[in-house]
Amino acid sequence: MTSVFGWVATDAEQRRRMTGLVDQFRDSTTIDDLGLGGIRDAFADTLFPGTSTLHTRIRYALFVPWLMQLAADRRSSVSEMSAAFARSEFQLTTALLEGREVTGVIGRVAGADLKRTASVVYWGMLSSWGVISRGFTLRQYFERVLLRRMQARTQPRADDPEAVWELTPTGLHEGLPSAPPDLLTSTDFTLRPEDARFLRESITYSAPDSLLAHLVQNKPDGWTDRDSAPESFASPEVMRDLPLELHSEVDRAYRYSVAIHGANLLYNLVLASRTHRKRDDGSTYGEHYEAWIREWFDEARSVGLPDAEDLRRIWMMVTSTGRALSPSTRSFVEGWCAAVVDATSAEDLIHSQSLATRVANREQEKKGPRARLNPSNRQALDAWTGAAGTGRNTFRWGIVRDHLQDLYDAEAAS
Repeated sequence: MTSVFGWVATDAEQRRRMTGLVDQFRDSTTIDDLGLGGIRDAFADTLFPGTSTLHTRIRYALFVPWLMQLAADRRSSVSEMSAAFARSEFQLTTALLEGREVTGVIGRVAGADLKRTASVVYWGMLSSWGVISRGFTLRQYFERVLLRRMQARTQPRADDPEAVWELTPTGLHEGLPSAPPDLLTSTDFTLRPEDARFLRESITYSAPDSLLAHLVQNKPDGWTDRDSAPESFASPEVMRDLPLELHSEVDRAYRYSVAIHGANLLYNLVLASRTHRKRDDGSTYGEHYEAWIREWFDEARSVGLPDAEDLRRIWMMVTSTGRALSPSTRSFVEGWCAAVVDATSAEDLIHSQSLATRVANREQEKKGPRARLNPSNRQALDAWTGAAGTGRNTFRWGIVRDHLQDLYDAEAAS
């Protein structure tokens, strides 16, 4: 039986939590037909903590707390603050459009029907980067603001004029730069120098050993604009000058991404063999994927496959991020890597019935009756478009690259 869950959206905070839970099961970088998304996401969270494929521009990490502050200002109850905050998220969309921003504006298309607001999308980033205390909710922030006001009114007068009474923290980072005065009338995604400085410091402090922290402090050589940005998180200009442990981690992630790409290509080859479908140029998809696997095999042999120690470290990383790692997942990845290492040529993989069966069994294990290779699900097989999950794992590099570009641009302008 297919598992389902649902909820009644009684308030904005509950909706935010549940939408975040749903997003944990999504990552649009590749389709996860072989059930390896947990490993992919563990790598992404380790290399680039706080990021998500739902993110658009990094300044939203400041927009959201600024809106929280504005909503709390001069309002006397949590309900009033919450209502003001909800309105301000839609006002921000209008302000960004007034500021001539188009790409990356959350709510530009959905308008008043927007369900996944900026605060929903970016709350994980705010917590991960220390912009707001971990575990805090929007309601708790508003409650803390009211508590601080009461403390400020009722604290006793000190005889010592230099005495400072400590108030309860609101949960927002005290070093957050001030919001621009025109935030809700006309704004854009351009970071001010103080914005970029705050974000760099927050990322470096909260995730000091990550690739993200290294890159916010060290721009790779030759990266001048979006067109010259490195194509890969493991490009030579990125790898250069990395600390030894981080270099090993990035290299391991890259070799894993190459290895698993081959498994996905073989999965598509099996689909092609079941459908006998032809491409627009008259060749079959089977021929297409056989040629692709041959090309991939040469690259995999050149790059190198994860060895036993690499895989042991990968399993430790996955579990350290709180993700489940089933014995069958470990067995599939280890078996695939061993098969590639043992192969004398790409033909050994292309024509291996045991590997084809292993791939088919893996998909059926993870997807059950929905599997394309399930004999009783011909409809799903016929719906195959010729490519499923053929994109290589990039661990959100495309999103991170845009965030870094915004930071680098602010640094260049200062």
